[in-house]
Amino acid sequence: MDKRSHYIKESLKLFLKYGIRTVTVGQITAQLNISSKTLYLLFGDKTGLVYACFQLYAQNSQKAYEKLEQESENVADLLIRFYNKLVESFGRINPNFFNDISAYFPELWNSDEAFGLEQTRQLLRRGVEEALFVPHLEVPVCAETLTMLLRSMFEKESFEGRGMPLLLTNVLWPYVRGLCTARGLEEFRKYRKVFTIA
Repeated sequence: MDKRSHYIKESLKLFLKYGIRTVTVGQITAQLNISSKTLYLLFGDKTGLVYACFQLYAQNSQKAYEKLEQESENVADLLIRFYNKLVESFGRINPNFFNDISAYFPELWNSDEAFGLEQTRQLLRRGVEEALFVPHLEVPVCAETLTMLLRSMFEKESFEGRGMPLLLTNVLWPYVRGLCTARGLEEFRKYRKVFTIA
């Protein structure tokens, strides 16, 4: 790993642990054992570093999703694995990380990569192919809707402090349930102990 990649990786750890706004350039350079001049030469400023860190975060998320996709038997299995991964990972991330991105870096927050729009499209297509989702799905519209619902879980004040399991069950699941065929619902019912569904 080259030094720049190492700096991005270590800075991302700080941002995930404390949020972005509260972490100062001084704290970053102290953690990395480099001068602020070196940081500015490599990234321009803190914003440049945040962009690089977010790109790494998105790449890591993509790799984790691809691994889940390869391991899953079908879309129901994939979504349950994804659900478990979300609960686990968001339990380790300071909510300020997402709050700061949405408030101070809207171009990152609103990017397709932020909420996995392309992965959602692929997931929906796979669900249709496996006959777990209804055949007449308008995939681009449904993918946009699902990512919008996921985004709302971080943006809406009324959702604050509710916990990821409760939000996934009450915000995303009702929409996913509406996409399911009878066979799809049967597949999801196998996971009742993991995911509270009706």
